[in-house]
Amino acid sequence: MKRFRIPSCLTTTPFPWAATIFLVGLMVLLPGFCHASRQVSLAWDANDPEPEGYRVFCRQSGEAYDYDHPIWDNSATTCTLIGLDEYTDYAFVVRAYDGDLESADSEEVWLTGLVAEPEQPEATSPQDDAEDLFLTPVLQSAAFSSADSSDAHLQTQWVITRESDGVCIMDLTSTGDLTELDVPALMLEENTTYTWTVRYYSTKGSVSDWSTPSRFTTGSSALDIDGNGIPDDQEVDPTIDLDENGVADAEQEDLRCVTVLDGIGQVAVSAPSGSGVSRITAMEATDLDTIGSIDEMPYDLPLGLVSFRLELEQTGGLARVRIYFSDPAPQSARWIKYDTVNGWQDYSDHATFDDDGLFVDLEILDGGFGDADGVENGIIIDPSGYGIADDSDASHSLTGSQSSAGGGGGGGCFVATMLWTR
Repeated sequence: MKRFRIPSCLTTTPFPWAATIFLVGLMVLLPGFCHASRQVSLAWDANDPEPEGYRVFCRQSGEAYDYDHPIWDNSATTCTLIGLDEYTDYAFVVRAYDGDLESADSEEVWLTGLVAEPEQPEATSPQDDAEDLFLTPVLQSAAFSSADSSDAHLQTQWVITRESDGVCIMDLTSTGDLTELDVPALMLEENTTYTWTVRYYSTKGSVSDWSTPSRFTTGSSALDIDGNGIPDDQEVDPTIDLDENGVADAEQEDLRCVTVLDGIGQVAVSAPSGSGVSRITAMEATDLDTIGSIDEMPYDLPLGLVSFRLELEQTGGLARVRIYFSDPAPQSARWIKYDTVNGWQDYSDHATFDDDGLFVDLEILDGGFGDADGVENGIIIDPSGYGIADDSDASHSLTGSQSSAGGGGGGGCFVATMLWTR
């Protein structure tokens, strides 16, 4: 009985790809391809004794070889395969055979696919040079497109820059907000010109060029006529003194205080000397009904969410602030954060509650933990509040930060369109 050794020294020699292939003097246009394809030559050592022939098998990453269907079958020790998709990784093995006898696999070799960059995205809205925008505009960009039809949109990086001084105000990368992003509250200032741009990341690891920058200018805030950084309908009574220092909260330079929605209480943020904060520029309570993922809220929020904007003494610095409550937080309270990119997060690792529940001390790192703008720029944006677990719905409890995810891709081996030549 003949015995066949495993073919060895399998090598690949890629050829330049082309959209059309010439075979035996005929032009062959491969069906199903709207972009270029390529070909590869394989070579291996002859078997001894000489077999009846050799079979070549192909697979893609994550797939198994189909030994019932070789992609090439002949007695030669070289073959050229054409019609391979240029963006796909292929693996090949060879087996010798004679009648019903067949060897084991040769060593496997890979032909690595090309990586196609996504096409440059387009910033579609707001249109370039738009004026008098709300302070929480919706940024929109065109749909993801790539020459690789098996690739897909994984995530988007959104960047806003203040035009007057070139300071990056926001740098957020989202797997959920792929072509539309609600700019978080307090990120932008009134009567200010900004530029914004986006770029796309694909599921295969490639990155697009940045979109052409687009400009817009915000208008005046109709909610804060007196310009003190607090919405007029959230101003507190002049007698309110949550920090109990004998000075009305509305008169303190290092403290901001708001009345939460429905007027059920007050929340104040304090950043005294030594906190790393130079000033508190804005603060507002958030209407929970405006949050798109309110159904995923992991805790009850008795005083809702409040957002504040801090300017730091040092870019990249750590801010230490104290949040006061008109109603004491219970012992079971957790500090909860929310933003449009990262969703709901349990921030208790950086929060220390007072034993009486009258305040909580927070640590927030510029461009790091707790900072919703995602960039070291000397500005911290923080939307948060204390939450109480709802035992009736444990499925929403959080153990840390969480974010939405998206994207996906795949494809099968293009065996049906592969041709061979001797």
